[in-house]
Amino acid sequence: MKLSKKFAVAVAASALIGSAGLVNPVQAASTDNIVAGGATFPQNLIESCRATFAGDSTANPNAGTVNYTGVGSSTGRTNFYNNTYDFAMSDSMWSSGNSGYRSSFVWLPLISGAINVAYRLDGVKPAGTVLQLTPTTLAKIFAGTVKTWNDASIKLDNPVAAKPTLSGLNGAAKFSIVKKGTKAALTVTLKKNIVTSKTKNLVITSKVADGFATTVYNKKPVVGKNVLSLKYAVGAEYTISYNKVVLGTVSIDPTSVTLPSTPITVYHRKEGSGTTNNFLKYLNSTVPAVWTTSASDTFGVPSGTLPTDGSFIGAQGNDGVANGVMNKDGGIGYAEVSFVNERQVAGKSIASAKIMNAAGEFLAGTSAGAAKFVAAAAVNSTTGVVTFDYATKAAGAYPITAVSYAMANTSANTNSANTPAKMLTAQRFVNYILDTCAPAVAEIKGYAALPANIVSISKTLALNIQ
Repeated sequence: MKLSKKFAVAVAASALIGSAGLVNPVQAASTDNIVAGGATFPQNLIESCRATFAGDSTANPNAGTVNYTGVGSSTGRTNFYNNTYDFAMSDSMWSSGNSGYRSSFVWLPLISGAINVAYRLDGVKPAGTVLQLTPTTLAKIFAGTVKTWNDASIKLDNPVAAKPTLSGLNGAAKFSIVKKGTKAALTVTLKKNIVTSKTKNLVITSKVADGFATTVYNKKPVVGKNVLSLKYAVGAEYTISYNKVVLGTVSIDPTSVTLPSTPITVYHRKEGSGTTNNFLKYLNSTVPAVWTTSASDTFGVPSGTLPTDGSFIGAQGNDGVANGVMNKDGGIGYAEVSFVNERQVAGKSIASAKIMNAAGEFLAGTSAGAAKFVAAAAVNSTTGVVTFDYATKAAGAYPITAVSYAMANTSANTNSANTPAKMLTAQRFVNYILDTCAPAVAEIKGYAALPANIVSISKTLALNIQ
C-alpha cells in the first residue's frame, strides 16, 4: 500500500502532524484544472484517484487535474463557500440551516469507509490479543469516565473465550484454527494485494500460559488459502505476525485476557471534522444515555469540559490521530480504516478494536463491513443525503461508518472563477471515481465503493455540475 503523504513524513521525521495535498500554482491557473480540498477521511482514496485521472484520456480527455488539500470537512466547506476551492469533500451534512450554506451547489455521495477505533496497548496478555468493546464502554472511554485499560467495563467486554478466527489488514488476511487429532489446523487465507516481493515472512508463535513463545512457522506467505498443521497443547495461544506486525492471536481453548493498568490517552480531532461528526453521531444514536450530546464537527465530551490533565489530546486530521495513537502506549482514537491499515503494514504498534454492532457481533472496521452497513442505509434521491440505520442487524455490518460527499458548483453560481471548463473537470472526476477508480481500488486503499443504488443517484446529481 502506498503510504499517505502525511504518514510518510511522520515516519521520516518522527512528527505527529503533517500536511498533504499541496497545490501546484502553475496547474491551478489552468482553466481545466481545479483546486479542491476538505475532508481528510477520503484523502488516501482521492490522492490515488486524482493521480490516475490525470492520465486517463477516456475519462479526462482535456487532461484536467485535481489538486486536493486535506484540511478537514469544516474548513473545506468554508473554503468552498468562499470560492477558494472549485470542488470540496465533506463527511458531515451541510444544510440550509448551516452558516455559509449556498443553494447553488451539488452535494452527492462519493465514497464510504469505516471509522476504526485505533488503539495501542503494550503488555496485554496473551500478546497480540485484539480487544473488543461494547458501544457503552466505548462511549465511556471517549467521555473520560473510563480512565485506565484495566477498568472493569473493559474487562467485562473481554471475557474468557476461545478465539478461533482472526481477520486483519482490512480483511485481506484471515485465519481460522481447529483441532484435528493431536494437531492444530490453521487455515491462512491471504488476498494477493497484500503479498509483494517485499513482504516479510509469515511468523506464527505458540505459547501456553506463562511459558516462552516458540516459533512454529516462519516462511514467506503464499497468496490464497493454505492449511498449516501445527503442534497443539491445551491452552495454547497462536500469535500471528505478518510483515513484522502482530495481527493478533487465535486459540482452540478458552483463555483469559490480562489487561495492564496503563492510563488511557484519547486522541481526537482538533479541527472541525466530519470524521468526528460521524463518530459522535454513532455514539449519540447508539448509547444516548451515556453520550447525551448531539453530534457536531467539533469534538467535545458530554460533561462539556475536556480534561486538562493530558489524557485528551487534539490532533490534525485522520493522519494526526493515527500517528498520535501509534506513538503512545495506552492511546486510543478514531480514524478511517486506511490510516490504521497503512501503519499496520509498516509494522507500527497500532490495532483496531472490535466494536459490537446491533446484531451482537464484535467487528473491527473493514471495507466489507462498511459496505454492508451502507447497504442498509436510506438515501434521499433529491438531496443525496445518506441516513444510516444504527439499529440494523445485518450480519457483518460495521456500525461506525461514514459517507464522504462531493461538493461542486452549478450554473446558478455566477462567480467567474467557476468556469465551465473547471466544472466539467469536476464532473468528470466525480464520474471517474464512481465508475472506475472506487470499484477498482477502494478496498485496496481501505474504503468501500458505494452500492449501485447510491451510485445511480450520485451520477444523476453529477449532471448538475456545470
